[in-house]
Amino acid sequence: MDVRLINPFLQGTVEVLKKMAFVEPRPGKIYLKDSRIAHGDVSGIIGITGDAIGSLAISFSEACICHLIGRILGEPCAAANQDVFDGVGEITNMISGVARTHMEKEGMAVYAAIPSIIYGKYHTINHILKSPSVVIPFVTDEGPFVVDVCIKSTGAEMKGSGHDQPMNRKTPIYSKASEGKIRQPGPISANNGLDKKEILKKKLHEVTAIRDDMVKQLSEKPFMEISQRQRLKKQIPLLDAQIKRLKLDLSTLEMLCNISYDDLENPKLVKHYQHYENRKQKS
Repeated sequence: MDVRLINPFLQGTVEVLKKMAFVEPRPGKIYLKDSRIAHGDVSGIIGITGDAIGSLAISFSEACICHLIGRILGEPCAAANQDVFDGVGEITNMISGVARTHMEKEGMAVYAAIPSIIYGKYHTINHILKSPSVVIPFVTDEGPFVVDVCIKSTGAEMKGSGHDQPMNRKTPIYSKASEGKIRQPGPISANNGLDKKEILKKKLHEVTAIRDDMVKQLSEKPFMEISQRQRLKKQIPLLDAQIKRLKLDLSTLEMLCNISYDDLENPKLVKHYQHYENRKQKS
């Protein structure tokens, strides 16, 4: 067990929940998990790639996550709903981001995919790697949750082999009829790139408009109720994170749409005049 790969997720979890939900989770004893059954009712999963490959899952009991999301939004949350699922996705993304920042300080370049959410009793978690995962249990006053990490350093033989790519999947849409099940989306093809681009643009426009309206309300209504003002202030950072992620997804899709099949099959590497080999030959 490489602590350089585990400690960042522990630190990221504590930092994010202290900042976003004003809760200080208490970590327990780390142990190995050899089954796929989740230790919770709602889980967020995200793929990791780069100098380390694997995946991160965060599983909450329903009481715990409802309490956390209620604190973030500034209003009571009695049961898991779409707001809770969106919140789990944001929390998973943020914890991954903080963890990757700590890894970068150790000299590792690590990237993440788009988080997916699973809800239901006794749902399963399928990590990218087949090895046992490391579980970091946490306790809060409103219930437990676990950080479930399955990750390892990327060896030279795996880089560029295609096995070091994160699994990008859309967050499934849930209903009572599909509770506990995850609907797998179809494969992404070049033909539907433009459609996805328009969807992302529309979503970015909608989220940005919501965020700007909240900022406007805060500035134009100085006598707003304190509870409502606090709720808006807590929602804005979540929207900022969502806007940032949508912009990254949009720029990535635009880049992929501009790459031709020939460019992918026959890449051309343009050498710079400061290229080391050229300088070496001249000298």
